Amino acid sequence: MVILYMYAELMGYNIPVLKELVSKNDTQIHLIHWDHKKLTVYKAPEIENVTYYNRSELSAMDILKLAKKIQPEIAYVPNWYDKGYLKTCHYLRRKNIPVVSGLDNQWQGTLKQRFGILLMRLYLKKYFSHVWVAGPYQFEFAKRLGFKKDNIIFNLYSADIEKFNFDSSDTHQESLKFLFVGRLEEVKGIRDLLKAWGEFPYKENSSLTIIGDGSLQGLVQQENDVNHLNFLQPQELAEQVKLYNCFILPSLFEPYGVVIHELACAGMPIIASNECGAAPVFIIPDYNGYIFKAGDYKALLEKMIMMHEKSNDELAKMKKNAFKRSKLISPEVSAASFLSVLN
Repeated sequence: MVILYMYAELMGYNIPVLKELVSKNDTQIHLIHWDHKKLTVYKAPEIENVTYYNRSELSAMDILKLAKKIQPEIAYVPNWYDKGYLKTCHYLRRKNIPVVSGLDNQWQGTLKQRFGILLMRLYLKKYFSHVWVAGPYQFEFAKRLGFKKDNIIFNLYSADIEKFNFDSSDTHQESLKFLFVGRLEEVKGIRDLLKAWGEFPYKENSSLTIIGDGSLQGLVQQENDVNHLNFLQPQELAEQVKLYNCFILPSLFEPYGVVIHELACAGMPIIASNECGAAPVFIIPDYNGYIFKAGDYKALLEKMIMMHEKSNDELAKMKKNAFKRSKLISPEVSAASFLSVLN
């Protein structure tokens, strides 16, 4: 089988799914990816039977020629913003080859979205046969875009469940160690996190560590009682997170947030804002974490205090529950969902 991936920026969580895909049916993947203006410094590893192409080195005609040469049985595009990709999508659809679009944007009912779907309903059918959604918020959007339920597949994203692996024997923690991982930008709710931590009343036996780079890095580093680490590659991050016992993602807007799945795999209770698309998938309030209203740092502070009030036994149980929830999706499930389009 030959698969054409016309991708955006590759991330670490893409790799296990790619490996899973090429492990099936003697599969070859030809993967074009954005190599300029990247959000992170992540560098994808070489994978057997996966051929990489830099998007900056290919014109729209080059991509079309590649598609004609390799004759894929299925294609995937993460969004519909790259016009160079769309030309090839149109060609493949005219040959009745399935073309799957990814969708991690949430339906929010804004005026822009409501106006946009009127145009997209006609526009998208020329290019895509199916849509691959990250979660329930994206499913709602896909339906409004005109995709039939039979043409919507789930499980777009999966964490690397082997890399972020929970050690069930190590559940005792003497202090509460909060952790944030992500880009240090306004949209991630960094200011709300710092405000909540500033008013957190139990700092003598708690800590906050922030991992990541971005425009607010200076703001984070000004805080004397906040530990800061620069961006870590996935393997380094997987080892580092073992030192903490509560993950916080206070994003003001987060279409999905694979990091929630990753930290659940690591057996970590999670406090996330209600703007995080992965929150309703992996978090059950008071079972393995809490969800609070985005932009309300007082609500975040309240959840942090509630976590602090948990006994060691209660926290240990939440860690195990987080790990249980992480089993909902895996690279195997994600890859199988994609290939189900062919059946």
